[in-house]
Amino acid sequence: MPRRALPSIPPPAYHRHVRYAVDLGNSAAKVGYLREGALVSLRVASPANPRDASAWRGVAEALLNLAASEGGAATELAVGSVVPEGAAALREVAASRGVAVELLRSGDLPLISRLEEPDRIGVDRALAAWFTYAQQGAPQRRGAIAVTLGTALTLTCVSRAGELLGGAIAVSPLLAARALASGTAALPEVTLYDESPEIPGPIGASTESALAAGILRSARGGLVALINESVMEMERRDPGSPAPAISLTGGAATAGWSAGIRADLRDPDLVVRALLALPRSVRT
Repeated sequence: MPRRALPSIPPPAYHRHVRYAVDLGNSAAKVGYLREGALVSLRVASPANPRDASAWRGVAEALLNLAASEGGAATELAVGSVVPEGAAALREVAASRGVAVELLRSGDLPLISRLEEPDRIGVDRALAAWFTYAQQGAPQRRGAIAVTLGTALTLTCVSRAGELLGGAIAVSPLLAARALASGTAALPEVTLYDESPEIPGPIGASTESALAAGILRSARGGLVALINESVMEMERRDPGSPAPAISLTGGAATAGWSAGIRADLRDPDLVVRALLALPRSVRT
């Protein structure tokens, strides 16, 4: 009797990842997970008013629904948030779905804090700085500078000994555009696509193009100066140390206006990647 062929068994469908990373910021809420070693990052716009608790609940619902549709229902979230209302809303929505939430703090990271008020630094800054140091700094026995390009532009320094030194916070192009419109009688609020791969020319022929040219180039010039002066200060504090590794993250990390900023690592999803990479054993 001929042997009957066994029915083909399809490979198991991708069901879910137990661990999702969530980055809640003033401009965007991101959720990420690893699929076959590659990062999948999804995002939802944050509320126009980041202090609107009721609006954040809708964002949290949308974020978890998006994650479930792409990667399967979450069972655990590792969360980094700079928006208290967003974190509270996410906790509430996650609890209603039986999803565990681990809210990361800057003090959970394996860095030695040299800050005057260690608990006040944004966890996104600390995560980006730790990941840059762990990936690009420590392996080459050098420090690190993480630059985040979001609602605010931030720069965070880590010494080659793994010390979180501090940094700088500056206004972003989007906030600069709002400030010029609200602080003057005639200037319009220009619509800036600060994540665009293109950058307008330096000589604007209209008020709007002149604003775009000035705002974006001012942001780039300010960051370049901050990075250069921070590198010099780190070398002054630690004579003979090699130049620190530099990373750019946030929505505008690959934008045209930031392209001229030197970086060893350029990744819009660096904070999500850091949340996924952070060993559980270092958390308190």
